[in-house]
Amino acid sequence: MMRLVFSLCIFVAGHALQAQSLEFMAGNNGLFADVQWLKFLDQNHRWSIFSRTRATVDYDNNTDLFTGAYFNFTTNIGIGASLVGKINSTEGSVDVGAHIFKAKENWMLFGLASAGLKSDLEYNWFSIFRYTPKLGARWHLYTSLELFTVFIKNDHAASMQRLRAGLDYRGLQFGPALNLAQLGADFRTSHNFGGFIRKSF
Repeated sequence: MMRLVFSLCIFVAGHALQAQSLEFMAGNNGLFADVQWLKFLDQNHRWSIFSRTRATVDYDNNTDLFTGAYFNFTTNIGIGASLVGKINSTEGSVDVGAHIFKAKENWMLFGLASAGLKSDLEYNWFSIFRYTPKLGARWHLYTSLELFTVFIKNDHAASMQRLRAGLDYRGLQFGPALNLAQLGADFRTSHNFGGFIRKSF
């Protein structure tokens, strides 16, 4: 257990200084950490870089790491193009695709359809939807749904769903959390249910 916690601490120490959000989740099958950062490159918010690094460590000390950098151009109607560099536990790759990005005071949607630049056809869908209505002077409801699916050629490789539902107090979010995964053509299912704490900077 100490190796498990130590592994996540090393991961967070390497990324937290540039974070705009940092999340920890503890569940029945393991621990999960997620660091995200967004930078707009112009005053009109057309060009942006979104970076996210996440790590999963189960209670047998098996780890899974992912880092992605998304270079985006978004038009004034919220649709645009993306170039994505990705590194995971086994390989690195580059994707190109089209995205939609919409953000209002109490909700945000980002969706990206992309294809991998590699010999085997690989295509992905990635999206995040957050709904955070105000509950009082200092409190908000915090809900988040993240979806990811990848196909290689015509075969399903993996799908993931991450659900969060809780409260936000001055940028500190907490509540129950569920991570689901379906792997392979036979959709082998795993789940990690627990609680999360997230800080927005």
